[in-house]
Amino acid sequence: MSDEDDGLLLNFSVSDNVAPKRSVSKVVGGKWKDRRKLQLRLQGRGRRNKDAGAATGVNKSAIKDNKVKVTNESSNGSTSGGVKDNTTAPLRHDEPSSKRFKFAESRGATGGKGDSYVSSLFTSNDAARQLVPTKEATGTSHEASNAPIDTNSFSGLGLNDKLVTHLTDHLRFKNPTKVQQLVIPNMISYERDLFIKAQTGSGKTLSFLLPIIHKLMLEQKNKINRDSGLFAIILTPTRELATQIYGVLETLVRCYHHIVPGIVIGGEKKKSEKARIRKGVNILVATPGRLADHMENTTSLDTSQLRWLILDEGDKLVELGFEETITKITDQISRSSKVMDKMYQWPGLPTKRVNLLCSATVQNNVQKLGSIILNNPQMITVDSKDTTTIPDDSMDNIQTAPDQLTQNIVVIPPKLRLVTLSAMLKNITNDIHEKSTNTRTIVFFSCSDSVDYHFDVYTREGKRLKKIKNEETGKTEVVESNTEEDSEDTTGEMTAPLVGDSTVVFKLHGGLSQPVRTATLSSFMKSKANHSILFCTDVAARGLDMPNISTVIEYDPPFTINDHLHRIGRSARVGKEGSATLFLLPGIEEGYVEGKLNVVHPKKGSLRIVPYEEILKKGFAQAEETPQPEKKTKVDPKKKEGKWDIYATTWHLDVERWLLEDSGMHDKAVRAFTSHIRAYATHLSSERIYFNVKTLHLGHLAKSFGLRETPKKLGKSVGGDESVAPKRKKEDSKSKMLRMAKMAVKSSSSEFNY
Repeated sequence: MSDEDDGLLLNFSVSDNVAPKRSVSKVVGGKWKDRRKLQLRLQGRGRRNKDAGAATGVNKSAIKDNKVKVTNESSNGSTSGGVKDNTTAPLRHDEPSSKRFKFAESRGATGGKGDSYVSSLFTSNDAARQLVPTKEATGTSHEASNAPIDTNSFSGLGLNDKLVTHLTDHLRFKNPTKVQQLVIPNMISYERDLFIKAQTGSGKTLSFLLPIIHKLMLEQKNKINRDSGLFAIILTPTRELATQIYGVLETLVRCYHHIVPGIVIGGEKKKSEKARIRKGVNILVATPGRLADHMENTTSLDTSQLRWLILDEGDKLVELGFEETITKITDQISRSSKVMDKMYQWPGLPTKRVNLLCSATVQNNVQKLGSIILNNPQMITVDSKDTTTIPDDSMDNIQTAPDQLTQNIVVIPPKLRLVTLSAMLKNITNDIHEKSTNTRTIVFFSCSDSVDYHFDVYTREGKRLKKIKNEETGKTEVVESNTEEDSEDTTGEMTAPLVGDSTVVFKLHGGLSQPVRTATLSSFMKSKANHSILFCTDVAARGLDMPNISTVIEYDPPFTINDHLHRIGRSARVGKEGSATLFLLPGIEEGYVEGKLNVVHPKKGSLRIVPYEEILKKGFAQAEETPQPEKKTKVDPKKKEGKWDIYATTWHLDVERWLLEDSGMHDKAVRAFTSHIRAYATHLSSERIYFNVKTLHLGHLAKSFGLRETPKKLGKSVGGDESVAPKRKKEDSKSKMLRMAKMAVKSSSSEFNY
């Protein structure tokens, strides 16, 4: 230390690599608000955004017109100005998500000026949070749990030889199923009430029809004919199921023409039904409401000789609120059967009435119905050949799906539901063309309005089909109809070129008239198209035996787990393979798999999680780009081969434009969306932990109906007219007080007005 030093030491170190001074950003020009927003962004105090315009937080036009500039002042005073605007570069779904892929859409469709942007399908979507896609598994197929058994034959069950020959030679039934092996001997040998619990598609209908026909055929002393009386009543919850059972009865009694079946269902003319009853029927298939009506008003309906009362799909009967009607029917039958002298006229028949309750599920509500009609019943299940009396606590048993059924779960963001359904239907159609087979697909929706809307969407470029009789051959043929007078054809059958060639679509729901429902169901089951698709509600979920149903799609989730079992039960029937697909939304709906589906699909490998990207890519992928290693050419970024997400978005934009051009279809889409939300809110309280209407993103869900805004905003007129409904004048306090006083006086005066 020198003498001149003042003794102050500075503690600092000098590095060889001196860091450059931080550049100072300066914002000049434009409005104060734009300058302030840009300055906050540059300081890192702003919000992270997905494009350059949003990254600055400034209006793009302000940057483009050089109203706002950013200059970086370095230590030597040099400046670098300008912010590059790269917001218009279209990016694909599989490129980095930090940039947003938008489709320019002219405001001409909405009546405005200039250009606007329509929200993309592949942005702002929630991903699956709980479920992980299942890897392709090998060797996970299971043996059929509802297939016919080869160990016994129908003759070994004690059935009439003539009936057995008719079954095996003409109707092609070779061996009985498990439930038939258990029920038929019991009904033939004993006179006791039965509770039959079996999977859908296991052959319950034949299990109770064959013993009844067998008993009536054996009565040789006094041959039974239509004048002998009514011996059996079969109650079903739906008209379609009643019509199907009646059709099975007609085929069975062809071997013994003296037995006459009949049917009475809602929607048909009562006058013709009364005429049938007056002529005489031996076995009557009915729905509860119409049967109760005839028992009160049709004097020719005599139930004094009734020997069998069968309730099919008991859980659905309870769900539809038929307990009171069934109680009324059973009381009427009991009063009429007190004429005991007629009971001994037919010694080969049961001496007392035998009651049967059939159901695929067993719950407390079914137990309540069983207590109304069953007396000390015997439980018969397909799980075991042990048939014991029902204990009090056995009603908690849960039915499972057929083992050979493959259940797929697809977790789809709400905006992508419509295009995913389109891709899935296209994939099924393409697979059918490759295999050259005819198959059928059922798509379940939650409400009738949704069925009508989606039917119009997928058939909008198709042609209606009608049936005509060929005068030369005498056969009925299906041809295309181009005339307006045939637009309301009873079958409701239309081609769907948007899905595939030789593809037809049908619709079925409770809002249609009974003749239309019957004709549609018959046409769907007899359709010769390569791919036949049925859009329907749960009216087609119970008991219907439709052939060649390869796939069941639950576009809207079921209201209960029992509805799920009956929906998927239309496929994988009588030992055949089948598949089902359930659409779920990301979030709390994913818990439905662990909470409910794992219980009814216990077999390992039968439940699969499928990514929706695979379905979309397969359905919308066009000709892939062929690699040419010899010639190195630049790939045109505007070329669309293989860009499946662009094709999917284009398909969806076509639907949106179609709705904007057609006000009638636009209104139908609004009704479908509104009805869907209302139906979604009707889930049971026990399942509302998975399906809560408050968690839905209504804007994204409206997108799946082709709506660009939710119906609340769609109340404004679509087009150039921006006028809205006039605002209501605010009520002053004095008027409000007088109005409330008048309401109070009115309510008090009407208290005793009964």
